[in-house]
Amino acid sequence: MKFYIDSILLWPKKANLTYRRVKFEPDKINIITGASRTGKSAIIPIIDYCLGSGKCTIPVDTIRNACAWFGVLFSLEGEQLLLCRREPGNQMATGDMFILRNKEIIIPETIETNTTLAEVKNVLNELFSMSFLDLDPASNNFSSHPSYRDFMAFLFQPQNIVANADVLFYKADTTEHRQKLINIFPYALGAVTPKVLAARQELDKLKKQRDRLLRDIQTIKDVSEGWKQEVAGWLAQAKDMGLTTDHFNECLSFDDQVQQLESIVEKAETDTQLVASNIKDSSAELVELRKEEQDIASQLFALQKRHTEMLQLRNSMGQYEESLQVQLQRLEISTWLKTLSGPDGICPFCNSAHSGVTEELDVLCQAIEKIEQSAGNMQNIPAAFERELQVVETEIGYCTEKLNAIRNRIREESGRNTFISNKKYTLAGIAHFLGRMEASIQTFQRVGKNSDLENQLIDLEDRIRNLGSIVHESEIRRKIEASTKYINQKIVEIIKNLDAEHPDNPVEFIIKDLTLKVKNTSGRDDYLWEIGSASNWLAYHIATILAFQQFFQTRGSVAVPNFVIFDQPSQVYFPQRSRNSTLSEDDVQIADEDKQAVQKIFIAMDKFLHDTQKDVQIIVTEHADEDIWGDVSSSHLVERWRGSNDKLIPAEWITQG
Repeated sequence: MKFYIDSILLWPKKANLTYRRVKFEPDKINIITGASRTGKSAIIPIIDYCLGSGKCTIPVDTIRNACAWFGVLFSLEGEQLLLCRREPGNQMATGDMFILRNKEIIIPETIETNTTLAEVKNVLNELFSMSFLDLDPASNNFSSHPSYRDFMAFLFQPQNIVANADVLFYKADTTEHRQKLINIFPYALGAVTPKVLAARQELDKLKKQRDRLLRDIQTIKDVSEGWKQEVAGWLAQAKDMGLTTDHFNECLSFDDQVQQLESIVEKAETDTQLVASNIKDSSAELVELRKEEQDIASQLFALQKRHTEMLQLRNSMGQYEESLQVQLQRLEISTWLKTLSGPDGICPFCNSAHSGVTEELDVLCQAIEKIEQSAGNMQNIPAAFERELQVVETEIGYCTEKLNAIRNRIREESGRNTFISNKKYTLAGIAHFLGRMEASIQTFQRVGKNSDLENQLIDLEDRIRNLGSIVHESEIRRKIEASTKYINQKIVEIIKNLDAEHPDNPVEFIIKDLTLKVKNTSGRDDYLWEIGSASNWLAYHIATILAFQQFFQTRGSVAVPNFVIFDQPSQVYFPQRSRNSTLSEDDVQIADEDKQAVQKIFIAMDKFLHDTQKDVQIIVTEHADEDIWGDVSSSHLVERWRGSNDKLIPAEWITQG
């Protein structure tokens, strides 16, 4: 994608003054050279601000006091795009923006708000074909959908970053930007495509549905004891009401019992035929149920008592161990005294001989040994004790569930839950019973082998497997490795043309750390922050940013603006004047050795442009003048800011006093 910077534009706050324009070439090394405090370092913040940064980092005082609007004119394929943003005043930033898009734009003399920051971001995300799906829908840690803003990291190298040992990318010195950049890399490298993101989104949704289904099925199966009693209760009541002559058989499977209920529920209330023996059997069954209820209640009471005793024992064990520790601490002094006392019975306090001193200390030391032995024996108790406690708690849960199930069955069979107890055997009562039983059967059927829930689960598992073939993590890793291998190779190729101490050493980009790892001649891997010299850091920064741009423009599947900006890379070599120096900055000369090193920067950039067929626009703000880079074929002097009125902000814009 073609997305060059045509011009930077500034509109003054003073009336009757026209805008300021700084124009660039698309296929050149565009150089702005000048002295300090002329506005060179404001170039990156102005472009970033107009591209929708969260806050305005354009320097205050002169620049922001003089400018009402900041703008950037971009050249696209066959058209132009003008983005302008209002100076924020006392705010951190403003959402007031101006956008104009046409084949050829005439720069307006005045700017008025015609859009918002949010709308501009939407336009640019669509322009760069960014996916609106989250990178990782299962995570909340900086994994929102990719944005063109994430790729600003590959475009800007401000003065505090360009030769930084710890930070390689723009704004990666903050946790939020750093983590988001790490997360964006699989997408930036083309390993994760919009299709994969869509599959991940759908996969996450299906997995949540599957988990809910599994919980529903498990919840239903967890109450199996209650359901067994409920089914038995329905069958007993059906027999009591004359709806069946079959006797309840506990040996039948749950599914077979449900099938019996299904055959019964198909009958009408007029199909009933009361039998005296069935009613008597029902009464006898109620007696048995009440006896079983009593037995389980007694068992539950015994378990509850045992549980209470075990909890008390665990608590007392803890207290006993604490008391042993207190005794040990009090008696430990005796072992120390024994080491101080001699064999002749000399007291360690008064240095006098006393009879029985050694014997007394021996008694105390023996007491310590016994206590230590007791404490040691206690360490073998807890593991078995905790297992037994868990068994008791499990039994309490099982008995509680079974007791509740039996009580529910007693209530059902005794007629307490029917809408009118004294109409139990009437046709209306039987019809009501059949209706309630039919509703329960529908619930029972949901957990059968051919149930709706099971079928839904099978369908979800099939869809999850199909999506899993798209979200193929091993294939994603393979693509990431292939892309980083290409970038590593280009870094090494570019670094050979720069002032690096060991330009032939293999380089590896580490995504999880956002840094480089260099293998030295001894075979050890050195991270960027472990390598000395700012000249090395500068060389690796320039090589890395250019290598990424080459990847994006030749192999990348994501549209990334094809410009990069380096702010004063020669700061590593350019001499800083001392406070006592009488030389002007124009009179300060760079030493020959450092001059050659700075020249290498521009020669490397020139070679890079030729290697990439000038698909990338490079902008450099510099102290160094044409005597250093003037012979480089791709270099283009944009402006020279030296002298009283040669700066980013014209002198007439500045309000005096």
